[in-house]
Amino acid sequence: MKLKCFTAGAVAILIAACSQPEEPAPEAPTPVYIAPEYNKLGEPICPVNTVLSVAEAGRTVCSSTTS
Repeated sequence: MKLKCFTAGAVAILIAACSQPEEPAPEAPTPVYIAPEYNKLGEPICPVNTVLSVAEAGRTVCSSTTS
């Protein structure tokens, strides 16, 4: 009986040692901001596929509309 328990435990340990490690979860993408261009009147203008927004520091930036 002891030999059967020992063998079962050894097999379980070997199987666990050969298992694949878990892959880490993907990190959230960090936002990329673009500085806006300004027209003659001082109004900010953003390139195509970007929108005017305010960053964490309170500055005006253009952020991407695509994910």
